[in-house]
Amino acid sequence: MLATALLLHGSVFAQTRFPAKPVRLVVTLPAGSSPDVMARFVAERLSRDLGQPVIVENKPGASSIIGTDAVAKAPADGYTLLYALSSSVSINPHLFSRLPYKASDFVPIVHLVNVPIVLIVRADSAFKSLDELVQAAKRQPGGLTHASYGEGTQTHLAAVRLVQRTGTTITHIPYKDGGIAGVIGGAVDWTFATPNIALPHVKAGKLRALAVSANKRLPGLPGTSTLSEVLPGMESMESWNGVLAPRGTPSEVLYRLQSALQKIAESSEFRKKALELDLIPTGGTAEDFRSFLAKDYEKWAAVVKRTGIRLDEPVK
Repeated sequence: MLATALLLHGSVFAQTRFPAKPVRLVVTLPAGSSPDVMARFVAERLSRDLGQPVIVENKPGASSIIGTDAVAKAPADGYTLLYALSSSVSINPHLFSRLPYKASDFVPIVHLVNVPIVLIVRADSAFKSLDELVQAAKRQPGGLTHASYGEGTQTHLAAVRLVQRTGTTITHIPYKDGGIAGVIGGAVDWTFATPNIALPHVKAGKLRALAVSANKRLPGLPGTSTLSEVLPGMESMESWNGVLAPRGTPSEVLYRLQSALQKIAESSEFRKKALELDLIPTGGTAEDFRSFLAKDYEKWAAVVKRTGIRLDEPVK
């Protein structure tokens, strides 16, 4: 009886004591990026709920590996959390043979948003539809060009899958900015971009959207088909943002964080903010997120395997 009472007391004590100091939320992209904006929005509201500062810390670089690895190796006490992207745990484990962490080094807390990507061409491009672009690529093997942030990035994987799916050959040109300027300037034929980058240029009449890689059409582009509508069976290449904690974080701490973050994700102000950035709000329980991550991990495993891309250089 005494042992049971002590265990119960210890659990309640841990639950009431957390958090006793500021919490770090690590973002693997630079300040000002869409994930950073959402992370700061979430951090401010999480701080109110926890009664402690939640500090956003940007650790960009190496395809999200630097920041993700830092959280994987942090103490599993709830004070260091990862504002995770698909690249963190769904894509990188299949691309890098010497990744310094594993997807299993993390536990899910909340699924915040999904992030679709848009296939864009210059506004005065001869291609008025995805089919026209594909047919031109078939007539000119290697004659058309597509841009991305670089080999193995989400936009590159999506483009390679599209090329494979359509049986075309298109020349890849990596750009530090993903190629948006190259498309606008006419140096490259097309690229994929997230809606927050693509839509302002579409609305300004500089770009034309041909397709969306997502499970459904975007509110901001209701007339633009999804890839799977044009190419039945084509995988959705949308990514996601969510919050993860290091494996081993105490259950009572996870419960406290899950309760607070789920409430934020399901709030009307969060949904409004996400939609303003052309992100798809998701929310749900930690178990929902766990199930989603398992499926997403397998999806990207299949995508990477089909593309044959492998980045075997050691991560420093």
